[in-house]
Amino acid sequence: MKTNRQLAAALFVLMFADVAADPLQPPAQVAPAKSAEQRVTSQQTATLAELSRYFFAAARTGETAVLEEFLQAGFPVDVPNEGSYTALMIAAYQGHATAVNLLLKAGADACIRDKRGHTALMGAMIKAEWGIARQLYAIDCDLENTAKATDAITDKSQMTAAQFAQKFGQSEKFKALGTQLQATAAPAAAGSAAGQP
Repeated sequence: MKTNRQLAAALFVLMFADVAADPLQPPAQVAPAKSAEQRVTSQQTATLAELSRYFFAAARTGETAVLEEFLQAGFPVDVPNEGSYTALMIAAYQGHATAVNLLLKAGADACIRDKRGHTALMGAMIKAEWGIARQLYAIDCDLENTAKATDAITDKSQMTAAQFAQKFGQSEKFKALGTQLQATAAPAAAGSAAGQP
């Protein structure tokens, strides 16, 4: 299975490097007014869909070697699947901390919301993946949102992580995450301030 996924990643590289074109087949005639997106053949679309399935399957199963191949080949880290979930959301929800780390280092946006208004942090909280939630909590997606945890949720796309935690009965654990991060940040800040003249 892993070999098939690595092969799929290699096919992805070839497809976008224009090396995968069949030299025995003449290129399809395309009207000059059409955009690059319109020139994609149905076979390329099918291949891209299959590669996307491999990418999201790798996030779902925590196969970091496959994810790394895709990312090195230029696969967009924040592309959503047909359900509106990014690879980061899937990896966080499934509890794959190493995959979450890899995707964040590759530039994944932890603040993207799915069709229900949920972020990767919310997915980690609902599955009680508190180690991953701690890491994602440090990325403040609610910086400009002043809603309190107890405020009514009027727009799911603006729901804060605190409101989500309240809604799903995880308020205490969510508050504990903030306390833990503040406690670890305080000694680091004191240590750097002590070293300054």
